[in-house]
Amino acid sequence: MKRTTLAFLLIGMISLSGSISVYAQDPPPTPTETPAGPQRPGMPGARPGGDSQDPKPYDQVITKDAVSKDGVFKVHKVKDKYFYEIPAGEINKEFLWVTQIARTTLGVGYGGQALGRRVVRWERVDNKINLRSISYDIVADRSQPIAQAVSAANEDVILMAFPVAAWGPNEAAVIDVTRLFTTDLTELSARQRLQANTLDSSRTYIERIATYPTNIEAVATHTYVRNPSPAGAPGGGGGNPFNQGMRPGSATVVLNHSMVKLPENPMQPRLFDERVGYFSVSNIDYGRTEHKATQRRFITRWRLEKKDPNAALSEPVKPIVYYIDSATPKWLIPFTKRGVEKWQKAFEAAGFKNA
Repeated sequence: MKRTTLAFLLIGMISLSGSISVYAQDPPPTPTETPAGPQRPGMPGARPGGDSQDPKPYDQVITKDAVSKDGVFKVHKVKDKYFYEIPAGEINKEFLWVTQIARTTLGVGYGGQALGRRVVRWERVDNKINLRSISYDIVADRSQPIAQAVSAANEDVILMAFPVAAWGPNEAAVIDVTRLFTTDLTELSARQRLQANTLDSSRTYIERIATYPTNIEAVATHTYVRNPSPAGAPGGGGGNPFNQGMRPGSATVVLNHSMVKLPENPMQPRLFDERVGYFSVSNIDYGRTEHKATQRRFITRWRLEKKDPNAALSEPVKPIVYYIDSATPKWLIPFTKRGVEKWQKAFEAAGFKNA
């Protein structure tokens, strides 16, 4: 009886606790399936596991007309479609996904405005790839029994599912990601921020997708529509354009999606102290020895690690890099650079040179 009561109490604690954020066209027609002939496992077009829906041979999806680029994922453009070729080694790995407005219609937000950031991972289920959003709003040490209840209350959301269009070399999954960037996916959309009603698919398209060794940058143009407000209802627009939604009519914004591979070994977190002015992120930890749901806050900081941990003054493994916006007046650039470099003395006092 006591065990049953305790279980209900744990579930109640999790369900009642507030979730705190931890801080990133028409859909293409469904391709006609072509039964694949017998192939050896691991060869292009072969499917690693049994499934009733067989992907097509690789060369029927990534045709000779494809424009392909290598990076953390291979990216292929075939006519007006974009494909990701996801290596088997990147499945279930965590990435940071950041979405922001790159360009916008006058009076509707501003360029550089953040829309969101989240941790995601790509997972394989037979001949399908799921893109999941990973939440660290509530946590518990996996060695603690309560971790099972926390996991049951914090299932990672599937943002979108993709059928595997083909299997590449070494069981790399090829998926069509066009609709990921051209449909109104709530978690990656600007519609709610702009207070728009709908996304017009006929005025929405992918501008480009570029892949690099550790990240992929996707740029898409979205056109949103807001219907006129009913008589007597408050209208949108006006006031501060950074905080207001769009006016009735249409607004075109360009969204930039950055997907960055996260390190295999996470950095050491540092607890927040309200006596020091840091920005912070929070979560609720159910695995603490206090036997209660504890809110924990961590500062947001650079990952500075010494090349020589034993040296009093050492260069960092990875220095901090600032980029000066190309819109900065040229005469201000040297002053901006010198202002940033003034912080060097503070880093030297902390044990870092050329940080």
